[in-house]
Amino acid sequence: MFKNILSTALARVINAALTLVILLINTNNLGQEGLGTLGLVVLGITIILLFNNFIGGGALVYLVPRQDLFKIMVPSYLWAILISVFGAYLLSLFHLIPSEYTHHVLLLGLMHSLMTVNYNVLVGKEKIHTFNVISVIQVMATVASLVYFIYYQGITEVVSFIYALFTGYSLGFILGVISIWPHITFTNLKGVGKTIRQIIKYGKFIQTANIIQMLNYRLSYYIIDFFMGRAALGVYNVGVQLTEGVWLVGKSVAMVQYARISNVGDELYAKRITIQLTKFTFILTFLILGVLIVLPESFYGAVLGDEFMSVRMIIILLAAGILATAISMMFSHYFTGVGKPKYNMIGSSIGFIFTLILGFSFIPKYGIIAAALTASVSYMANMVYLMVIFIKFTGAKSSDFALKKDDVRFLWNEIRLIRRWETGDGRRETGIRKRESGDGKRETGIRKRETGIRKQESGKII
Repeated sequence: MFKNILSTALARVINAALTLVILLINTNNLGQEGLGTLGLVVLGITIILLFNNFIGGGALVYLVPRQDLFKIMVPSYLWAILISVFGAYLLSLFHLIPSEYTHHVLLLGLMHSLMTVNYNVLVGKEKIHTFNVISVIQVMATVASLVYFIYYQGITEVVSFIYALFTGYSLGFILGVISIWPHITFTNLKGVGKTIRQIIKYGKFIQTANIIQMLNYRLSYYIIDFFMGRAALGVYNVGVQLTEGVWLVGKSVAMVQYARISNVGDELYAKRITIQLTKFTFILTFLILGVLIVLPESFYGAVLGDEFMSVRMIIILLAAGILATAISMMFSHYFTGVGKPKYNMIGSSIGFIFTLILGFSFIPKYGIIAAALTASVSYMANMVYLMVIFIKFTGAKSSDFALKKDDVRFLWNEIRLIRRWETGDGRRETGIRKRESGDGKRETGIRKRETGIRKQESGKII
């Protein structure tokens, strides 16, 4: 388990660095309008992926060990084809993507969806290291292709990034197929309907919450594009990408949180580690955001291009919301880990209501400044709700979130315990902790551990 955590964290760091390289290449070659168009293309692909994940998403992680893999793969692949075709044309029909890129969005959405199905099967088979290696290779291939098309072919247009995505997604899909092929046994499709119903049953709540959250994150893109134009969207898109990169901290910490909650199966302990990791995440995220904020406009102009000097203001206005979301991740992973995902969906819905009201009220008049402020208010509303419910659900006090002397010692001991888990010492210490808390039911702990680990890996993979 500890190796999987390190492997996943390292893969995310590498992918984040490579994504930053992609952003720098695009900003210096495609300009504001190009970045705005890319933002809509990528958003279209993301929407297709979100609806694909009702069948081919995180529910597969839970069902792969329990069902015939062939009966899972067939409906997942067919659904990916269906949703990609209908999704791309519907997005184009309602002018949610640039019409000239409809077929590109269709094919990229399909490749990304099929690739994601393979990734989720790998995670369900607990081939975490293989999944991490392939995901890094995929992004590396995208960077290499982008460099080739822009600097060697001289294609300084949006299609250069689209071609690079085709390369990365195709390679990720092929490597995924090669990795899962030995696990597939070709059987008949008798009972596949039951399998599909189970997939939908396990995936519908999580995916509905993901869709609402995506609308919360990206509805402002469409409002900006409609009222302010593609160039304004390009600047805002760059600011969003830079600040959301800070979420790497929260996502990586949440991974450790999931591992501990699922292995221990102790609600009192889950409460304590969530509070501790919330403090840890707050501090790290705050420090990284501080660096982004203090960098002068001239720095962003020199690195991204003079057209993007105003990105600093977007970062400043988004900072509070980005910090709030990093904290929300700790609470949302807690609720999912203890089997209460409905609170995450409610929190996302509350944030989306703020986005709707404030977005359409202020963005048309005040532009990307209002968009950044709207996002921050929306994210903070979600965080406040989850925090209030967490306090109510666990009986925590507001004073518990104050930084204390033993916080660092506690976290260090938890890291050591994770490392010792495979030796059996961690299990012994966990058992002692559970007996002290009055919960010594070994069978319940094992069930929660198995379910929690799969939930840990069944988040959105992008």
